[in-house]
Parts: sequence; structure tokens; C-alpha cells
Amino acid sequence: MTKLQQTILNITVPLVLTLFGSVAVLEFGFRTFYQVIPLEVCASDFIIGNYYCQPYFQYDKPIKIAYRYQPDLQLEGYWDPANPFLGDAGQETRPSDRSDPFWYVLETDEMGFPNSADTWQDQYDIIVTGDSFSIRTAPTTWIETLDAQTEGDVLTLGAPSWTTMNEVEAVKQFGLDKNPNWVVLTYFEGNDMINVQQYLDKQATGLDWREYDMQNTTWLQRQVLYHMTRHWLGFNNTGEAETAEPDYRYPVEVNSEAGKFDAVLKDIHLYPISADADTIRNSDEFKATQDYLLDLKTTLEAQEARLLIVYIPSKAHTYWSRIWDPEDINNILERTVTVRLSEGDHGRMEWDPTQILTYDQFNANHIALETVFGEFMAEHQFDYINLTPLFWQETISNGETYHYVDPHWNQYGNDLVGQIVADYINDPQNQAVDQSE
Repeated sequence: MTKLQQTILNITVPLVLTLFGSVAVLEFGFRTFYQVIPLEVCASDFIIGNYYCQPYFQYDKPIKIAYRYQPDLQLEGYWDPANPFLGDAGQETRPSDRSDPFWYVLETDEMGFPNSADTWQDQYDIIVTGDSFSIRTAPTTWIETLDAQTEGDVLTLGAPSWTTMNEVEAVKQFGLDKNPNWVVLTYFEGNDMINVQQYLDKQATGLDWREYDMQNTTWLQRQVLYHMTRHWLGFNNTGEAETAEPDYRYPVEVNSEAGKFDAVLKDIHLYPISADADTIRNSDEFKATQDYLLDLKTTLEAQEARLLIVYIPSKAHTYWSRIWDPEDINNILERTVTVRLSEGDHGRMEWDPTQILTYDQFNANHIALETVFGEFMAEHQFDYINLTPLFWQETISNGETYHYVDPHWNQYGNDLVGQIVADYINDPQNQAVDQSE
């Protein structure tokens, strides 16, 4: 080896080692101090957003409840539900000066569920289970209002993006031995039907929830630094540099008697309300939902407990009839889908986003899931609250009931739900009454 080669080697090797060491340190740092990852990066990729920006879940195997929070977790800080990246709407939402921050506190108990008291009691009067509507979306949650307005102790079993299967399993594993008088289960039309597909598909593989999502990702996609570098270089989700102003489709303008207000919708919540009633009735997803709910109802009745189902409409459903601008309407219709069944007249739902609906089709279909679900509730005499007509009327009368961007209820919406559920539970004679009646 010549003197020049030795010199080059002496320079190159330390340089390469330093480079790889720096990359490793940065990657480890971002994974450890995930709070410094910008929201834009979290929103840019499903894996980063769910498993690196939120590394505080634990997973069961085989899948039953699928996942829950880590025990004794405490997250707090200012949270702004008007930030477009929190609602996966950043790329298509026109920038604005709107900001609605509040001090956010998420606490979990010794079992990893969102309750402020760490240690569980032996008995609870009310068990609440649901998806992200069971955690904090406003300074005072509807569950805290329910707790204050009823005489009894409330235990919450929930996690974001849960569906009926997760919720029923959580009640069976963690709620039945608490001998509740009531179990309140929320059904969110925005994604519960879609999440049934995910649950059944993932459960069938024998993998846990995280393993399933990770199995088809590349090594590069799993690196936070890769996504951070793209962010620093100004690349968008399509891999192209951002050189032109996006074609904004949000916000849309909503009309109420209290005045007009802007809203940002979550496109995926248009999918379930794009399906017609027959497609929903004959789908495997709805059949699985019915089976799980009937099984839980029977189990609770054997313990002399009552199951109350609370139907939650999506923001898109609630606001649809109050959106009158033709451009806004077309922007929404462009994200509707044709929904078919895999076996023709039965089977899994198949979503075809290339076949959008006409105004008349979507206008008819957007109430189909609510209608079919209500028929099932009435047929089997469930205790049932349909929040759709309440939120529709309150929107007309008073304006916003959901956050500007985030798809959950604002404080006003949380107050409404807490009070109506408390009123129902406080009046045992109000059984199997749909609030639309």
C-alpha cells in the first residue's frame, strides 16, 4: 500500500464511521425523543405516524383487544385541533391563522386505559368503551361530564381506532368482573366499518397489530431519519418537490342559523357513508358487528346489566346538508366511492375510489349506515341513542359541534353527549328509545 493510499484510507475510514455513527445517533435520538418529530413528518407516513410518533402502545397476540396504551402513561401539553396535520388534511387544507389550543392531558391507569385514577376498584357502575371518542378531545370530556352527572363510578376502556370487536373484547376481559350496571359502547360511523376489515384481516394472520403493519414495509420506510430528510428537502407525500401551490379542497363552508363557519373533513370518513343500505346489510363487516354486539348484549343480560349503544355520526355526515357552495360540494363528491361486495350479493366491502358518486347518490347513501344500524338496534331492542339528529339540529341552531380540523367533538359537542348519555342512564324507563324519534 502506497503512502497516498494509506492517507486516503486513514481519512476515509474515520469519515465513514463518523457518518454512520451520526446517522445512528440521529435515528436513535428521534425514536427516543419522538416529541421533536414535526407533525408534518408524522402525518406524511402511516408507519411513522402510528408507531414512531406514538410509541406508547402495547400489543396482544393473538389479537383480541389488539392494543392499548402503556400503563401509567402521562402526556400533557398544548394541543391544537385546528392544526391541519392532526387531521391528516395538511396537504389539501388552505393555510389559515385559526388556532384553538388547549392544555391536553392524557393519563392511563395501571392497566393502560385512559382513566385518571391509577388503581382500579373492584366494582364500577358504568363501563364506557369506544375508540378515540373515549379519550380527551376537549378540556372536559363527555365521559367526565357523564361521571359528574350520574351517581356511580365510571371506568373507561378505549383506544384510538378501535372498532366494535376491540371494544367487546375489552369489556369481556376487563369489564365483566366489575359487575357494572351499564356498559356504554360508542359506534363511530366514520371508520368503524372500515376498521372491522382491518381487525378481521389482522386477526386471521396470527400476527400482532404492529407486526402486521410492519411486514410489507421497506427498511428505509421504517427509518425516521429518511422521512426527516425528505421533510428538510421539501418533498411532499408523492415524492416530488413542492414547487406549486396545492389545489386546496378544504375548508368547506357550513351554514347555520348562528352564522357561517369553515370546516375540514377527513376524506376516509366519506367511505362508509358512500355505501347504499343493501350493500351494508349484506356485508361481512356488518354481520360481524351484529354478532359481536348481540353476544355482548346476551352476556350482560345474564349479569343483569344493560348495554347502551351510542351512535356517533361523522363530521361529514353532520355537516353535509348545510354545505351549499357548488365548489365545496364537488370537492366532497370527488372523494366519495362506489362500494361493492366481494361476492356480488354478499361478502366483504370493496371500495372503488375511481368511481365517484353523483350528488343524488351520495345524498341518498349518506344516511344508509345510520338507517341500517338503527333497524338492527330496534329489531333486537338495544338501549340506543342515535346522536345524528341531535348534532344535526345543534349545528343548524348553534354552529360548530366538531373541531375545525380534528374530526372529534369540540367542547360544546362533548357537553351535549355527556348530558344526553347521563340523562338516559338516570332515567331507567328511557329504554330502547332512538333520539331521532
